[in-house]
Amino acid sequence: MTERLTRGFVVTDRQPGCPFDPSQRLTHMARQEEPTRVPVYEPRFGEADTVILSRYADVRAALGDTRLQYGHLPLPAGEPRTFMPGFPPDHHGAEHIRLRRMMAAAFAPKRIRTLGPLVDKVLAERLDVMEAAGPGVDLVAAYAVAVPSIVIGELLGVPASMHQDFHSLSAGVVNFASSPAEYFAHLGKFGAYMKDLVAEIRRHPTDGLITELMEGRSGDIGDAEIVGLTSALVVAGHETTAAMIALGALALLERPDQRALLLDESVSTADAVEELLRYLSISGVFPRVANEDITIGEWPVKAGERVLVSLLTANRDPRLVPDGADRLDLTREPVQHMAFGFGTHQCPGQHLARLELQLALPALFHRFPELRLAVPADELTFHGDGANVYGVEGLPVAW
Repeated sequence: MTERLTRGFVVTDRQPGCPFDPSQRLTHMARQEEPTRVPVYEPRFGEADTVILSRYADVRAALGDTRLQYGHLPLPAGEPRTFMPGFPPDHHGAEHIRLRRMMAAAFAPKRIRTLGPLVDKVLAERLDVMEAAGPGVDLVAAYAVAVPSIVIGELLGVPASMHQDFHSLSAGVVNFASSPAEYFAHLGKFGAYMKDLVAEIRRHPTDGLITELMEGRSGDIGDAEIVGLTSALVVAGHETTAAMIALGALALLERPDQRALLLDESVSTADAVEELLRYLSISGVFPRVANEDITIGEWPVKAGERVLVSLLTANRDPRLVPDGADRLDLTREPVQHMAFGFGTHQCPGQHLARLELQLALPALFHRFPELRLAVPADELTFHGDGANVYGVEGLPVAW
């Protein structure tokens, strides 16, 4: 394996001809007795040999071990740093707990459930727009991107005039295939946008999390930390959900029997979404660095070594799913998958993502029961090795 790999390969390296399955390379890694070590590159960290953990038990143990921290490799003098105050993955221990608590109320399951009517309203409006534009659209642009963008904007209290930049800016932040110059330039644009957003809301308060943070309802926090905290929420709460809606729709278009199950009232929609999350496993995680000599499972990791986990192969581990782990089955009893990560850095927006998926996918197929791909499946393009979130670039559909 001599090619330059980014950390995104553990989520985007899929089997040719079957964009839902891990590649033979990832499958081979998961079958090895010992973890694989490969050189991994990305602009934020540079390049370093990295321990790749692929099995469910090892991945879960690594993500739950606080001695593995999201760390920065040394960069040459003068290289830009991307540490952002308030950005949760940059922090550990008490500081990380403080930031998580500030998000906790906004993303608590009870509060998320109250958003159901808002999500239904957004879905109905987007489906009306699709129907008027039909009989064909790009489902990614018309539906998958628009829905979570509007919802996370409402949750944060983003003025409607600033919604449209959410996707283009957040998508670039999670594309690690860019050159260092391109990556840092885009990161600068994203940071400037978020600073403008916070400044605008300070001048004109809105109903949402950003105003709540400014008013100190969850503790003292400065504007720089608000920018970091909300930046994480924009990226994690928008890009991943958009990718799941589109890729989930594609999986169901490719499997009419499973689409029928999704619409079957006797089948739990919540359980069906858990199976889609497990099966697709679209998200990567930040690399960790060991702050001391440790053992993960049976495997030693030396202080300073970097560790990267594959949620995709972990969620296909036969020890987690003994019966047909590579098969999509919406009637499957839910398992403790790690599509949202695990441990202290587990995705805080997972309940919102679940709500959106449970409503968005059935609504789409109820409105358009004859929905079909408008191009051959082998003409679709998927996020490449650089992306930290796997998805389909465009999804032309017709009805």
